[in-house]
Amino acid sequence: MADYQYPNFSPLTTLDAAQANTLAAVTVQVGNINQNLRIIYLAAFANWALSIEAGRSADNTNPPVPPKAYVVAKSADGWAYPGPGNDLVCAMPPIPEVTPPQVPVDFEGNDAVMCVPARDKMPVGYVATSPDGSKWRKTTSPTPFGMAYYYARVV
Repeated sequence: MADYQYPNFSPLTTLDAAQANTLAAVTVQVGNINQNLRIIYLAAFANWALSIEAGRSADNTNPPVPPKAYVVAKSADGWAYPGPGNDLVCAMPPIPEVTPPQVPVDFEGNDAVMCVPARDKMPVGYVATSPDGSKWRKTTSPTPFGMAYYYARVV
């Protein structure tokens, strides 16, 4: 029994209308999925590129690849759904160049220990050669205030 409180919409709802509404909703959903995939991929690529540019990694041959985008697919009975596509969600950004190792040049200290130069990015264990030909290994030592980094002469 239909009245003003409980209208009967069943004569107005058809299979074609329901499928059209589903198609419209899935189209918006696929756009949102692809936008989120693009954002997640570009953040992952930026993090990878930062490691290359900062000199933490010397291998720029294996960059993250963009994922494949979703498309609006239709089942055999005409219902739309998000399906996997063949195109990438976005183009791959340019691959950064590998940062060459920084060789420290200012050696200040005594005959056994030297200070770590400003902007030194070399890992602990790196062996540098000073202008006079002596060899120095980057070393670390715990202190009450944190880790101390310095170059120690290699005998």
